[in-house]
Amino acid sequence: MLLFILAYIGGVLTILSPCILPVLPFVFARADQPFLRRGLPLLLGMAATFAVIATLAAVGGGWAVQANEYGRYAAIALLALFGVTLLFPELSDRLTRPLVALGGRLSESADRRCA
Repeated sequence: MLLFILAYIGGVLTILSPCILPVLPFVFARADQPFLRRGLPLLLGMAATFAVIATLAAVGGGWAVQANEYGRYAAIALLALFGVTLLFPELSDRLTRPLVALGGRLSESADRRCA
């Protein structure tokens, strides 16, 4: 008996979940038509779409882990570069010179537009 109650609660929670609610109108819209001709293809299409999206998410998840690893290495290298520029002010001046020049050009451009 406990198993039936748990199954019922699980079904109610599944129906009330946000990912099921948008699909219910499509399922109920075909309730008066034959199941084999209308309902089954709809459910098979939904299952296939879910399988494709889940597969893409799994593949994308693996790619995201790899991208995160490379991003971590890039962040460590950038942090090391910032640390070196703090130790050697000449290197800091040389590396920031193009950025300062770009900022000056942007500032001049903005002043000309406002005036």
